[in-house]
Amino acid sequence: MKKHHPMLNILSDNFITVRPDNDVKEAMNIVILDSKDETMIDNIYVVDKKNKLLGIVALKDLIIARSPTMMSQIMRKEIHSLKEDSSIDEAIDMIQKYDLEMIPILDYFGHLRGIFTAEDALDFLKETSLETYRNLASTKETKENPKAIDKVKSRLPWLLILLFLALFTSSILSSFEVTISSVIVLTYFQTMILDTSGNISTQALASTVINISMNPNLNYKKQLFKEVSIGLINSIITATFGFIVAYLFLSILSHDQSYQISMTVGLTLLLSLLIGTLTGSIIPIIFKKLNIDPSVASGPFMATINDVFSLLIYLSLATYLLL
Repeated sequence: MKKHHPMLNILSDNFITVRPDNDVKEAMNIVILDSKDETMIDNIYVVDKKNKLLGIVALKDLIIARSPTMMSQIMRKEIHSLKEDSSIDEAIDMIQKYDLEMIPILDYFGHLRGIFTAEDALDFLKETSLETYRNLASTKETKENPKAIDKVKSRLPWLLILLFLALFTSSILSSFEVTISSVIVLTYFQTMILDTSGNISTQALASTVINISMNPNLNYKKQLFKEVSIGLINSIITATFGFIVAYLFLSILSHDQSYQISMTVGLTLLLSLLIGTLTGSIIPIIFKKLNIDPSVASGPFMATINDVFSLLIYLSLATYLLL
């Protein structure tokens, strides 16, 4: 389920209200007297005696209006607003959809409780992005200056798990010792393949984790299809580019198997990037169904699985095409 970030915790009261029977001159005096440096005055809210929101007057409309025009005559009644129990995520979506600077937040009787601003949205997104990056790194260091022992406790378990899982990578390398020793040049491209596969997998992972956290009713099939489609296009382009780069590099070295090795690199990139996209998309969905926080657990497993499959594909193709 998506976290429900309560709205009331960060509502601002730095706004101006006027009455519907205030004329332009009275409203301008209120704006001048009540506004401070941090007050949002782009929109002025028209409320009744019980603080029920009736309409909004844009500051530019107030400036060009002339007394004795009253606020009820120039206010805009079509208002984008939210209830006080709405989530911050809903407010951010509304700000983005309608390109708003602020949103009035009302109770269920229509009374104005506060405003949520675009600046509030930016601050919230910065904080949630920081939390996501912490989770992707498998750390839970939420303090600004955590103690060294706290850092060790948060990071060491995952390091030990990864150390154990890395044995699979070592076992694959040992299984293809003959291939590696016969075609040493294969090691030139190993890092490029592993890094590229990791990058595309991280992109799919970040997109899936964010969509899972923001949308409790996420259609997993659609999300998976979308990421695989993107991954397929990127894989084809990257594999083609990888083949060309490898071929040019080996041609400069005058290697007698330039074409075969370049083909091995290109095919490996194509397959490993597709697998990287799948792991980045599927693993967080699996962890979510197992009630494990996907943002914490996905990264380490994804990286290891990508390395295992990428090396297995690379060395298997090299054995078939080169030996």
